[in-house]
Amino acid sequence: MTPEPEGGGKQTVRVKAIGYLAVHLPDGGPVDLSVPVGGSPTAGEVMRLVGIPEDEVFLVIVNGRRVRREHRLVPGDEVVFVPPVAGG
Repeated sequence: MTPEPEGGGKQTVRVKAIGYLAVHLPDGGPVDLSVPVGGSPTAGEVMRLVGIPEDEVFLVIVNGRRVRREHRLVPGDEVVFVPPVAGG
């Protein structure tokens, strides 16, 4: 998988990072990663590829649904990494 400019084609997975996690993506993201034909990376593999530390991710969301890091991505998916939040 390799990063591509925003707005890539069908063989890509869109990666977004919320809050302070965005510093790990070029220009704060989003970024499209090309997926090899027949490839099916996990959300966790993508997280490591873009350099987001595992211990800083609280939720992984794919196409609007919460998933585990072991979730296999397919071209066209959008994966969002969300940090823990706190407030009062």
